[in-house]
Amino acid sequence: AHWPIRRRFRQVAKLHEQLLFGFGRSSMKAGLPKLPPKVTCRSLFFGQQDQRFLQMRALQMQEYFEALLRYIPLVDQCEALREFLCSVDVSQMSYDALLDLEQAMGRGGPELRVDAQLIAALPKREVASKCAGCCVICQEPMEKDEDVRVLPCGHEYHFECISQWIHESNTCCVCHSMAVAQPGDCPDVGDMD
Repeated sequence: AHWPIRRRFRQVAKLHEQLLFGFGRSSMKAGLPKLPPKVTCRSLFFGQQDQRFLQMRALQMQEYFEALLRYIPLVDQCEALREFLCSVDVSQMSYDALLDLEQAMGRGGPELRVDAQLIAALPKREVASKCAGCCVICQEPMEKDEDVRVLPCGHEYHFECISQWIHESNTCCVCHSMAVAQPGDCPDVGDMD
């Protein structure tokens, strides 16, 4: 856990420098939240590997980002911040961490509830070999005798994983196409006159 916090701090410090440079002489520069200190008394005495120092640094970075997002609420209007936030390495995140990230970032659209019966009606696929690839959501292999479902786009997931995901976002995790069509999503051919 030491390396990710230290590496993330360097990335946050670089972002902070980019923001300062981007604001130039504008008055916005003065309101920018302060970056957490690089060195503290604790890190000097106990070293930068000290667990309490790293916990405090993680908390300080979280507070920094909360203040930063309050100060720059429209992330799309700040190229450096948008690029930083979009560069999160989601390939190393757990399913729960991905849900936490989505919750922190916001949905960006109206909440959509998918009927559990429609999710349960997704076609099943028999896993022929011992390991037929990994589920993109949990990163675990899809093995024989597991409940594997296929979305209309052709991507496959463990049923437990995709049923949780669809309740959060009715899209395929890979290609972002609609995962489950709901009544009223597609107009009837007769309605297109």
